[in-house]
Amino acid sequence: MPRTTAPAPTRQAALVHEFGVPGMSADAELDGLVRAAAAVTGQPWAAVNTLDTPVKHALAAHGFRATATPRTESVCAALLRRGPGVRSVDDLRTDPELAGNPWVDGTRWRLRAYACAPLVVDGELLGALSVFGEEPHAFTAAEHTLLGDLAAVVLALFESRRQAGQLADVAATSQLARAEMARTHAELARSEAFVRALLEVLPVAVVGGDAERRVDLFNAASRRWHGMDADPTVRPDDLAATYSLVDVDGAPLPADRVPLMRVYEEGRIEDVEVGFAGPGQPLRLVRASGSQVRGEDGELLGAVVAMVDVTAQRRLESALREAALQDALTGLPNRTLLLDRLRQSLVATGRTGRRMAVLYCDLDGFKPVNDVHGHAVGDEVLVDAGRRLQAAVRPGDTVARIGGDEFVVLCPTVGDEWTAQEVAERVSRSFEHPLRSADGGEHGVGISIGVALCDGTDTAESALVAADTAMYRVKAARRSARLP
Repeated sequence: MPRTTAPAPTRQAALVHEFGVPGMSADAELDGLVRAAAAVTGQPWAAVNTLDTPVKHALAAHGFRATATPRTESVCAALLRRGPGVRSVDDLRTDPELAGNPWVDGTRWRLRAYACAPLVVDGELLGALSVFGEEPHAFTAAEHTLLGDLAAVVLALFESRRQAGQLADVAATSQLARAEMARTHAELARSEAFVRALLEVLPVAVVGGDAERRVDLFNAASRRWHGMDADPTVRPDDLAATYSLVDVDGAPLPADRVPLMRVYEEGRIEDVEVGFAGPGQPLRLVRASGSQVRGEDGELLGAVVAMVDVTAQRRLESALREAALQDALTGLPNRTLLLDRLRQSLVATGRTGRRMAVLYCDLDGFKPVNDVHGHAVGDEVLVDAGRRLQAAVRPGDTVARIGGDEFVVLCPTVGDEWTAQEVAERVSRSFEHPLRSADGGEHGVGISIGVALCDGTDTAESALVAADTAMYRVKAARRSARLP
């Protein structure tokens, strides 16, 4: 198993010299891998660092200007001492060992999130591929895997260059060396193909543009989601229409809200949600993050955006919200949603000075249905009662089931006793005919209704109590009327 502690200086120095790592200059291939690492983990900064000498060097950096620093201050060196494989800390300030590091406590920087993958050859730790940012970030298992894959590509790039260097020395005196150099070029081509293949299999969609804002890169996920490949001839103002971009509600997306165009204007975006609505396809919701790509001299080279499909996640969140606010049996609003609407209506009455009506409804004779026919039939009767209540009230009124056989009708525009009683009588008449269960059974269930008129001085709770009290007065009056 590869060691992550600092190896013996002589062995490590030999390997580093063999690979030529300290002398390598950042180029398009290594820079591209570093940008990809930042994109797939959603971090603003990334680097390939050496860990072979007391001074840590950055071979490639994204999002910041790298400088040589003591290895004793290296966050990635500290993390890789903890064990093999990709290591990460969601919030460095909470890590007892690293909270006082000068890159964390503000002396050099104020890093919060950090993840790194070791670059190990023949059991020796040569360096690390690292991503980091100033905000906490919960690194996922998928992000660990992608970071490890990119580290493997970095090592493959180093290996191909080592072979190229070895063969270059021999090529000066040998025809065989020239043949071997051709093989090395093939290895380099395979390495580049590996990088391109990795981009193609990433589960996130990657879109790239050049310095003139021409969209010139779609990976496989982007082509699949958009239904076409990148087209540099498309004008920036036409991107939304060409690639079926919409907002999260499915409305056309303004040109200046296209994620890639926002990156050109703002420098960086994080967790921006948009949608794709291609012809004949359901709405796909995605979360986009991206940043500008600049050269060492600060010149704008282009922009890149990575997008993650969150359609299923948003659908689940919506279902959970509905489940939290709806009665599971009848589909009516539950007590939580009723109280929220009641509070909003009371605030409105406080502004207008008008009153509103709350009707507290309790089914009469429902208990025998459960006792005689069972709870399944009782549930069917409750569903029928909910349907009748909804049919009896007016548009804009809310019918809610708040528990058992108790329902509440909220009438925000009923401002007087006469109109409120008229609604109550209409509800009562809807229960004159027996309620029905799915087996065709008929059940004589009545309803008692308490009416309370409320205004801005009431609370949601006091309004319900007042209507509940009125309902019990109705029940008591009926019982007194039946006494001999």
